[in-house]
Amino acid sequence: MLAGGGARGSYQVGVWKALRELNIEIDMVIGTSVGSVNGAAVVCDAFVQAEHLWKTLDMPTLFDITYNKEDGEPNSSEYIESILKNKGLDTSTLKYYLEQVIDEDVLRNSPIDYALVTFSLTQMKPVILFKKDIPKGKVVDFILASSAVPGFKKQEIDGELYIDGGIYDNLPINILIDHGYKNIIAVSNAAIGVYRKVKESDANIMYIENQQIQGGILEFDPQIAAKNILLGYLDGMKAFGKYIGQSYYISDTATHDYAKPLTEKEIEMLYLNVKNNKKNIMGSVVQFSLLRTLRNHTDGLLTAKKVFFAAMEITADTFGIEKIRPYTPEQLITKIMAAYRSAKSEHSQIMKEKKNFIKNLLEKIWDKNKIRINGKAAKKFFLGQVLIDKENPSISSNTTTEYLISNLFIYLMLWRRKKIMKKTGDKNGRDNQE
Repeated sequence: MLAGGGARGSYQVGVWKALRELNIEIDMVIGTSVGSVNGAAVVCDAFVQAEHLWKTLDMPTLFDITYNKEDGEPNSSEYIESILKNKGLDTSTLKYYLEQVIDEDVLRNSPIDYALVTFSLTQMKPVILFKKDIPKGKVVDFILASSAVPGFKKQEIDGELYIDGGIYDNLPINILIDHGYKNIIAVSNAAIGVYRKVKESDANIMYIENQQIQGGILEFDPQIAAKNILLGYLDGMKAFGKYIGQSYYISDTATHDYAKPLTEKEIEMLYLNVKNNKKNIMGSVVQFSLLRTLRNHTDGLLTAKKVFFAAMEITADTFGIEKIRPYTPEQLITKIMAAYRSAKSEHSQIMKEKKNFIKNLLEKIWDKNKIRINGKAAKKFFLGQVLIDKENPSISSNTTTEYLISNLFIYLMLWRRKKIMKKTGDKNGRDNQE
């Protein structure tokens, strides 16, 4: 089930790529708006053509107008002029490209069923068409009818006017339920539209969506499309357990002792550090907040493995490490420790400049033009203080829960490194995963 969302539909191609790699069998595809476009490509098994189309088409090519890169919207003067002149953006070029991807004969002969949602302005009612109901030779026309978002020319077919199906149901799950489908994958685009309440049923519905999808609904841009395809691919793989994590994509393939789940001894060590740290005056409140934050980064069940991965994600996020790419546990830990060493080095440099300490600190933490805290610089400065006390992580009463977890995670990594070096007899070396 593929939702509407205009140019954001490139995300769906990424999810489709994941489903193909995972050999997920598809019996039926229904789509609204751009979902009807991608859905038809799925039925035609035209992945290569669809991906190429998304990664090459841009606004000037499709509509002979430019758009503003800053807000992702068309150049207002050209956009309005084109709409007034043509009573909406002309979709003839789009139709040409769709016909290169969607072969009507292949679609009709495919074992995968297909349906789309559009809305008839002439009859003022929704129109839901399965492929058997679409008049011969009209498949691409009705796909354009389903995709006639505001700003496009209304699609006229046999004297009847149609507009985007998102005005009726942008995520038509209920149609699949009504036709008896029990296992449904619903791919959304984080776009505006009408989302109808899903009927109660025994259907198993898997939602794949992400609020980080980039671009506006008319921002056809190859670079943005490529990023969204990658995001969709990663989300699709994560949905089927190939990656774990809330906001990162981490494979469950740790092979190095450095990146394995917490042991009972380590849990006890970290717990006692939080409980007994003299700087911590909040006691059980901090412990409760710590557990709650970790639980929010899991499915609610805290295990040694889930706590470890949750703490890894929180620490990576604190340092601002890139999210939209796959990592092994070792790779993400390497990124974290590199960021930590950089922050610690920055902190040491500040401390050396005793005479200008306050001045340098303010320059690094405050943005004088906006008179506000520069959060990224402040985070790095604080985390640079980790383990200045060689025996304990840096904890104080004003430490945020995320900072505390980050400090504890780095403390754990340094403790493990020391343990590994002691075990191997390498007293001067550095573990290659740091």
